[in-house]
Amino acid sequence: MKIITDTNVIVSGIFFNGKPRDLLKECFDGKYEIVCTEEIFLEYIKTIEKLTEKYNKNIAKEMIPILLSNLTIIKNINNGKYSRDPDDDKFINCAKSADADYVITGDNDLLVLEIVDGIRIITVSDFLKENKL
Repeated sequence: MKIITDTNVIVSGIFFNGKPRDLLKECFDGKYEIVCTEEIFLEYIKTIEKLTEKYNKNIAKEMIPILLSNLTIIKNINNGKYSRDPDDDKFINCAKSADADYVITGDNDLLVLEIVDGIRIITVSDFLKENKL
């Protein structure tokens, strides 16, 4: 199953315990395929590096290669406008380009959309409940 995860889900999974980490473990075990564009991947990296400095951990050096080896990076072929926050459109456009099933997020600007062209926009907790982690 192809999923798109927003940056906060990835970062929370790396730096903190909880549902985002559970989701990442499932993805790294091959249960789900995280798909992103180069633009999204670069945002992941920038945020991971920023938080690595803040928390004085060396997580970036360890996690970036692991993350890269567990992602499918695609070319975006959509440029639709969906969210009240235009910066969030990249996640929906990626999902459409990848023919993904879900966008997983905690961002209310995305969650309020609920579904776009058959792609469900859902929280990590709801996704894990529906897919019985």
